[in-house]
Amino acid sequence: MSLYETKLTIVVPCYNEFQRFPTPIFKNYISSNPAILFCFVNDGSTDDTLSILNELKILSPGNVLILPLSINVGKAEAIRFAVNHNKGEKRSEYIAFLDADLSTPIGELLRVFSIMKKQNLLLAFGSRVFVFGSNIKRVALRHYFGRVVATMTSLILDLAIYDTQCGIKIFKSDLAEQLFFKKFISRWLFDVEIFARIKMLYSADQLTGIMKEVPLIEWIEKGDSRIKFIDVIKVPYLLMKIKVAYRKNGRHWLKS
Repeated sequence: MSLYETKLTIVVPCYNEFQRFPTPIFKNYISSNPAILFCFVNDGSTDDTLSILNELKILSPGNVLILPLSINVGKAEAIRFAVNHNKGEKRSEYIAFLDADLSTPIGELLRVFSIMKKQNLLLAFGSRVFVFGSNIKRVALRHYFGRVVATMTSLILDLAIYDTQCGIKIFKSDLAEQLFFKKFISRWLFDVEIFARIKMLYSADQLTGIMKEVPLIEWIEKGDSRIKFIDVIKVPYLLMKIKVAYRKNGRHWLKS
């Protein structure tokens, strides 16, 4: 019998989502997937986001969890809070995170999860690759900027990853607990740090067998990025800061 209560927890960080939250879609998946725990982290929202989340909780109290944060701490810390809560409660064998606007559809996450289980992976993550037959819609400027960031990241990490920033990643829970143990340096480049941390745990040969980048069939940009222009300017600095920090500190980030 499994140590965990359920197979999969999907963490959805929420900050002022009232105007764009796709309530009907969440309702449909929550009611039709009782074995999945939907964990919504209300990240210090100042609008009526909590009322929407409470509506989902009333609809299906058995597989909806709301974790409140009194102040906005950002996506990285919101997810880290949920991962550590999962650790304490031993809720799920796998834990994933997904953007609240559902740029990545829930169905895509479940497809990636199916691949992950079949291949017995510890980490699977989506990739927004433009290929024939896919429905990937991105603002051109953001796409080209993303390619620059991805190229810089691959060079810094020495990992051939096409898309580090895609907002869908699924972890075996025990791995997530190690990767999210300590705070991240960056609020929104924390995905890069995830890969920097996993490199501390496994060799290059081992990584090819435990993690996989899965091209998405559908991803549609919602056009309401929370990233500011000043954040864009800081990217090279932050990437170098991440590189230096993990090279200098090595495995020390694992220690309490």
